[in-house]
Amino acid sequence: MPFTGADREFDDIGPEMMAAIEKVFRSGQVMNGESVHRLEQTLADLAGRAHARVVNSGTDAVYFALVAAGIGEGDEVLVGDISFVATLHAILRTGATPVFVDVTDEGTIDLDLAEEAVGPRTRALVMVQLYGRMAAPDPVEKFARAHGLALVEDAAQSLGAEVSGRRSGTLGLAGCHSFDAMKVIPAPGTGGVVLTDDPAVADSVEQLRRWGFSRAGTVVRLGHNSQMSSLTAAVLAVKLDQEERWLKQRRATASTYSAAFGDLGCGLPEHGSLRENIFHKYVLRTPRRDELAAALKAAGVETLVHYSYALHELPFMARHPHRVVGDGRAKKHAREVISLPIHPYLTDQEIDHVVTSTREVLAAAGR
Repeated sequence: MPFTGADREFDDIGPEMMAAIEKVFRSGQVMNGESVHRLEQTLADLAGRAHARVVNSGTDAVYFALVAAGIGEGDEVLVGDISFVATLHAILRTGATPVFVDVTDEGTIDLDLAEEAVGPRTRALVMVQLYGRMAAPDPVEKFARAHGLALVEDAAQSLGAEVSGRRSGTLGLAGCHSFDAMKVIPAPGTGGVVLTDDPAVADSVEQLRRWGFSRAGTVVRLGHNSQMSSLTAAVLAVKLDQEERWLKQRRATASTYSAAFGDLGCGLPEHGSLRENIFHKYVLRTPRRDELAAALKAAGVETLVHYSYALHELPFMARHPHRVVGDGRAKKHAREVISLPIHPYLTDQEIDHVVTSTREVLAAAGR
């Protein structure tokens, strides 16, 4: 049983995607076409933000947002010690120094410890919304304001999550989503977006994504080639129409899993309010992670680990200045997590197989 269902997705909405692709080709605008501008407007409207700028990846989205915030060499950036390495790459590309703050049981930054981490050079906080669950916005924004920090929301994994009427991607100066092929709304390849209410940030991202060109056509800065093609934008528009249906199925599968595993003594994800968690990943925590992964593989169930490291443990970080604040919870987290299949095209029989196979291993541990 594969971890993702791209083939089944194509069986479902392939005709709509192919029609959208054909329309782009017939328009002759495979780059910077109407589908790109429409997608940006749709994403801005969904988030309730004034501006959206699509780019080639979620990594570039976070990097461009930090650059737009003025972050660079000599600055420090707070970040939780658990995330995909792309978050760290975005920080390091600016020349800033990462400050790795230990995490809560959910894997997100511990704001109490972050208070201890703030120093005279600390200029920004990258708030990672991990595994599809959106953290409560108010404490995060209050913390950033209290310390005068630029707040960039790494919402790569949480497109569609909401808390108290606030949609993921709306925190702070800029929110960043990813459309990587593993995400809830996956591009046919990669993609990302920066959402902001600040026109200066939008202009900066516009320049950074397209060789430093302003919209007036003048090269005003050093830039990159991080454009989203019209073809990718057209396919994403088709997939965004499926958001509610796909998220409903993910939440239903997550509820089935949690009900089945509640008596096993393992760590389960927080469901929160109805729309708080989109379950980009369904992550269990157990000291028997490796045994469970091997047993599920033998049963034909593909699992993954998100993530097998605390960011500060990555060997290449020995060559980069950084600080670590905390007592090792991130390292424990990294040694216990395992992600089960949860894409929206799982059948009831497949879900039952995952449940039965998982219970066989973890229930035996309690006997």
